[in-house]
Amino acid sequence: MFISGEVSFSWKPLDYSLYDVLLTKDDSPDAWVRVSDSQYTVKHVLLYDSIRIIVRRSGSNVINIMTYNVSKVKTQIGGKTNISWTAAYFPFSGQYYVYHTYKENRTILSISSSGVNYGEDTQTSKYAYTSRPFNSTNIVFEIRDITLDDAGYYNGGMSADAAWSGGGVVLIVSGKPEKPKIDGKLNTLVNAFLELICVSKSTSTPDYYSKLLILSYTWFINNTKVEGKAKESFILNVTKWHRYNRYSCLATEEDLESDRSDAVQINPLYGPEKLTLTPKPKLDENDKFTVLEGDIVGPILCSADCNPPCNVTWKYKDSNGQRDALSQKGILLLRNVNRSNTQITCLSRWKNVSMKKDISLDVQYVDVPAVYLNDELVSSRINILEGKPFHLSCFVDGNPTPTVRLGKSQNGGTVILSEDRDHWSNYNIGTGAQCSDTGTYVCLGQSTDLKTNTRAIDVNILCAPRLDKEVRLETITESGKTRIVIIPVIAHPSLVVSKMVWFGPDNLPTNITTSAVLQFSGVIYQHRVISIISGLEDEKLGEYKLLYERKFLTSVFIRKEDIDDPIIYVNDEWVSDRITVDILEGKPFHMSCFVEGNPTRQFVLDSLQI
Repeated sequence: MFISGEVSFSWKPLDYSLYDVLLTKDDSPDAWVRVSDSQYTVKHVLLYDSIRIIVRRSGSNVINIMTYNVSKVKTQIGGKTNISWTAAYFPFSGQYYVYHTYKENRTILSISSSGVNYGEDTQTSKYAYTSRPFNSTNIVFEIRDITLDDAGYYNGGMSADAAWSGGGVVLIVSGKPEKPKIDGKLNTLVNAFLELICVSKSTSTPDYYSKLLILSYTWFINNTKVEGKAKESFILNVTKWHRYNRYSCLATEEDLESDRSDAVQINPLYGPEKLTLTPKPKLDENDKFTVLEGDIVGPILCSADCNPPCNVTWKYKDSNGQRDALSQKGILLLRNVNRSNTQITCLSRWKNVSMKKDISLDVQYVDVPAVYLNDELVSSRINILEGKPFHLSCFVDGNPTPTVRLGKSQNGGTVILSEDRDHWSNYNIGTGAQCSDTGTYVCLGQSTDLKTNTRAIDVNILCAPRLDKEVRLETITESGKTRIVIIPVIAHPSLVVSKMVWFGPDNLPTNITTSAVLQFSGVIYQHRVISIISGLEDEKLGEYKLLYERKFLTSVFIRKEDIDDPIIYVNDEWVSDRITVDILEGKPFHMSCFVEGNPTRQFVLDSLQI
């Protein structure tokens, strides 16, 4: 009996419960097996051309042999083929039926000695019975326009039971395999193994035939056939470069090829191997990135080759620790860098993998100088008493260490008093502050490639009024009874006219007034006090004293002016009574002029050209 690709052998049961069975498939015998049933089923018979069974009673040498020949006809869709077998006999009367068994059992034609019927018709385009005479035991018919539904087991007999009996023919209709689909974990980590599977199946019928088939496969990479890959699986060690390949396959059943599968692409998953900065910061010999305070760091793109993309962020470090920096899509834009910023960091995160790149910052700056006088911070102006300690210091914070100069403004320029390649520069007057030290002092801080910062302070040395002994006091006679006195005075701040009082020879205050106090040559502490003494009679001649704020400043002696005629000497000989003097050429010539008078006068001896 043939049912769905299986053949069942049965025999008359004996009074014994055990039988020994030996199968030979084609020419390959199996081992003896012992069974207790009186039938034995062989599966997958379409794999063989013949099956022989030997049955014996257990312990007996008497054997029974039966051979089943597997009759198969292969064809393809759309074609036609002949099905034939030899019937054991043909009925003298009645009908011989031909059955088709696959998904259902149906009668396709009936034959009698007088003819053939196709159901209720005597002819059909699907089948054609070709054996003659009609009552011949050679059963032959043609099947046309074959489809997959025509596959199955064909057999004949006088009743429906004959549909499963032996001796029939299996029609195999071959179709090209289904269009494959590629299965596999396309999203795979780099360096992991990936198995791509070309999934297809046979469309040939009957299904109990197709399930026995083993398809062969062809793989393609970018439409190029991969040699030596005929299995359904394709195993590869994934690299990041695999993402550029397109993989496809087809299945083959005997000489029938399937359509090519849709191509798939591997999506290699990998994290960062390195971080790339664009543009690449230019580092100094200490591997630091130099930037000026207040400038912008960036834009700098930090990128990493990751799939899926890494999450790239930036951080910066200052005195309070690490903070998030403003960035977008891996681009850093750090504004207003200050000296507390010591580092920027690109951080790339991918799943549980992270990578970072640190860049140390060398923030360069020069502060506005700080000026100290006697260790006290001063801003713009300071007063100090004459004679007090005078120690001036200038401090400039900067990176790199600045050059600090301390100078004094003079004649439109600056005279450098001290200079140091350090944060400090000092100037000290060991004798204490002098009035001449009054002025504008300038502190300058300078560093390479940075602007020079300066701070100026005005130092006022407060000195009590006193006569400037470096300058001669002048007395100018306007008339016999009037004197103009010009007194050089050192004082800071300037003298106040109303605080000056003249005392006469009688030590009593006079009505002499000081008309002006003028600053001399633009020097803030040098003054000229101009007083006019008038109405001088003989009794008012003598010593006049000038007091400032009731303190003696200086005195002036006013004497009667008495001037004699000049006495002229030539070569020490008095010649005042002469108009001309004769001297031989080549002789000595020495002229002197003497004038007696009070006060002492200055005379000029001149020559007249006639």
